Formats: sequence, structure tokens, C-alpha cells
Amino acid sequence: MSRLASMPRAAQPSGRVLGLLVLLALIASAPVPAAERYVVGVENIDYRPYQAGHTGDFEGFGRELLDAFAAEAGIVFEYRPLPPPRLLASLLQDRVDFKYPDDPGWAPEARAGQVIHYSRPIVAYLDGTLVRPERLEQPASMLRVLGTVVGFTPLAWRAALDSGAVGLRENADFGALFQQVLSERVDGAYANVAVARDQSQRLFGYPDALVFDRRLPSARGDYRLSTRRHPEVIERFDRWFVEHADLVSELKRRAGLSETDRSHDAVD
Repeated sequence: MSRLASMPRAAQPSGRVLGLLVLLALIASAPVPAAERYVVGVENIDYRPYQAGHTGDFEGFGRELLDAFAAEAGIVFEYRPLPPPRLLASLLQDRVDFKYPDDPGWAPEARAGQVIHYSRPIVAYLDGTLVRPERLEQPASMLRVLGTVVGFTPLAWRAALDSGAVGLRENADFGALFQQVLSERVDGAYANVAVARDQSQRLFGYPDALVFDRRLPSARGDYRLSTRRHPEVIERFDRWFVEHADLVSELKRRAGLSETDRSHDAVD
């Protein structure tokens, strides 16, 4: 006699329950479908408080945001840190599935004729001209040599650079850029204002080794996620972004980026 047959009648599973148990067993033993996997090209530089990829691992606000979306969407993002000058080319050549961060206004010549899909704005940025405190509010004509980090084009100074009125000197990282300005080898630095303050705090122990001069050229915009081949994922991301506005706000607050969004329109 089987163990089931010897059980008291009340303890024996009904046919319906047995059917459910069999169904659950079949589901548990079924092969799990592979998650959608995508490669996201990111910058291999220290760009805190937004994100950082200089150690070979992508981390910071950008990573936390994209990971949160991927976890709920049931997809896997593989992050590939690349030099900023190579990042757009990698997207256009389909070497990566997505690019973060991106802005439709960057490198417009390279984007001409290309179909690129962009997410809604994720977080605001302000790129501006930073100078030594004693040079604050001097006329733009006094700035003859501008420094920046390799891979970043000072779009706000483009006319002056193209005409030769201002020269450009690139630096490998923010530490070298700051030293160039502080030692007066260049007259000012063009950089993201929030990143410059963060780097100044890390390098010198206070955030204002260089100060943002509102009278000098600057540019504002929003970082977005972009793709050529997967617009449907962008649509899913946009819906998730709106539905999880509280989570996004909390991630920005933890990264110290809430003020960046609030001051998005602070420059005339």
C-alpha cells in the first residue's frame, strides 16, 4: 500500500491541489530564459558626483539609476568604460548598445544623418568657465588660453576657438587641469561645475579652488540615455523613470545632485 493511500482521508491532497503541485514542479524544473543583455558604453573617467569609470568599474549615480531600471525590467546591463572621444563612435558603429551619458547637442557633425533615440532628460548639467578667485568677473577678452579635459569640447567657446582668439590646452584629468589653471599656465578651465567642485574638494579639501564665472561662456543641458538599435528599451526606461520619480529623486539626493537640477535655470 502506498504512503498516500494510508493517509487519513482528510489529509490526502485533492486532485486540484495535486495538479497545482505538479504544475509548480514543472515550472521550477523548466529552463529559465536568458535575460536580455545589453552593453552600455560609459566614460572611463572620474566624473563624480554624476558617475565614475576611471577604476575600470562603472559606479555612482549613473550606475545606481541604470541598475535599478534593469532590475525591474528583467534585463542585464554590462557597462563598458571607454575614453570619451571613442564613446560616440562606439555607439554609431554598434560596438555598444547604449551610451550614457549623452546629449543630442554634443558633436552634432558626427550625429548628422544618424538615427539616434534618446531618453527623457535624466539629470541636469551645467558646464562653465572656472577661474582663479582673483580673476572672477574679468572680461572674456582677458582669457586667451582655455584648459579642458581630453575628450570634452568647450561648445560655449566654439566661436572664439575657431577664430583663434582663444587657444585650447587639453589635460589628461581634472587634477592636471586644476594645476594648469592654478599655476597660471592657462587662464581658465572649462568643465562641469558640479564635477569641478567635487574634484576641488577631493584634491584640496575645499570646493572653491576654482570658481565658476557666470559672466563667461557656459552651456546647460540634460544627460540622457541613447541608443541606435533599441528604442523599445528607451521607451520602457522613460515609463519606469516617471513611475519611480521618488526613487530617482532619492538617488539624486544621495549623490548630491538635487541642487544641480534646481539650479538648471540659474544662468541667464
